[in-house]
Amino acid sequence: MRLLISAGGGYSHIAPLLPLAIAAREAGHDVVFVTGPGAVGHAEAAGLPTVAVGPAPTGSFDREKYLKRTAGLSPEQRLAYVVGVMAELGAGERIDDMLAFFRRWRPELVLAGTAEFAAVTAAAVLGVPYAVHAISPPKSAAVMAGGWRGVAEIARRHGLDRFPGHDSVPYLDIWPESLPPAGIEWDHPLRWPVRPEGILPAPGEPATGLKGLPHPKSVYVTAGTSHNTRPGLLEAMIAGVRGERVNAVVTIGRDGDRERFGPQPDSVRLEHYVPQSRILPSVDAVVCHAGAGTVLGALAHGLPLVLTPAATDQFDIADQVVRARAGVRAESTAEGIRDALRTVLADPSYRDSAAALAREIATMPPPSAALGRLETLTMKTKA
Repeated sequence: MRLLISAGGGYSHIAPLLPLAIAAREAGHDVVFVTGPGAVGHAEAAGLPTVAVGPAPTGSFDREKYLKRTAGLSPEQRLAYVVGVMAELGAGERIDDMLAFFRRWRPELVLAGTAEFAAVTAAAVLGVPYAVHAISPPKSAAVMAGGWRGVAEIARRHGLDRFPGHDSVPYLDIWPESLPPAGIEWDHPLRWPVRPEGILPAPGEPATGLKGLPHPKSVYVTAGTSHNTRPGLLEAMIAGVRGERVNAVVTIGRDGDRERFGPQPDSVRLEHYVPQSRILPSVDAVVCHAGAGTVLGALAHGLPLVLTPAATDQFDIADQVVRARAGVRAESTAEGIRDALRTVLADPSYRDSAAALAREIATMPPPSAALGRLETLTMKTKA
């Protein structure tokens, strides 16, 4: 099977697809990973043949325009606006190069990350079957509608009069089924659960950042890879844990400036980057921005969360974790974070709920099972 896997240019968009890509390569399939310029290293580091398709984005995210356009909207409506912008920029600027690469490489199946509209559009235009791989919780049809309208218009410019529906397109879902609320019309109703192998507990030495810290309990503090430069967010998180009788390992980003945060007590360690698999087995809770990868990693390790959502679907993620009683949502203030941390550390029910979700995640079908279903889909398409 010639399998083209494509994801957007951010690490948080690429990482969820890597386990299945690796499984496909190890099974002997011809695999290529397609992403944007500047992001090929993430997939290459996993040993995957990787190609940058499309120019570097000429458009940029205008925060002031975003705030003006989304003033007074609900979190879901703001997310819908972002989806529309992502489709316009991501597919609109990359579709010509994506189509050219498809025609050269001739994939038999395309697997696209949820936000990767260029690959999905190219697949539709050329009649290549595709599936979608989750990078976060499932999205409602209402949230994704603007994105589909945008790509339908782009596809029309390339000769496709009617963009096909996607009710029968497989959606490889890495999110625990018990977390999303009931009664929602999901954008992809055909759900194939797949275990998020990349965030599961793994054997190995604990992170060196924990050695020599003074307190018996520790927390992991992070704003992920996309929001660690947001003014005031990490500062509030650090202020919320500093002074508590807990150790805190804080990741500030590979290019983060330690001087930005000033001197810290012995109980607080600032690290540029620590793999989740090395830090999560050794901590008692996680303080974060409610990013999908961080939350999923914490839950897979049975850890309660303090959540300060910053953007996009993080508000929805925080609400889901709170409903499951696996964490507490806090305002982005030192006081709010401190109170929430005390709550999740003192009340064992939060850890119990997180542990139940860890068991659910561990029993999800492995990527190899989803790969087998994709192989069957490809054979049926050929027949």
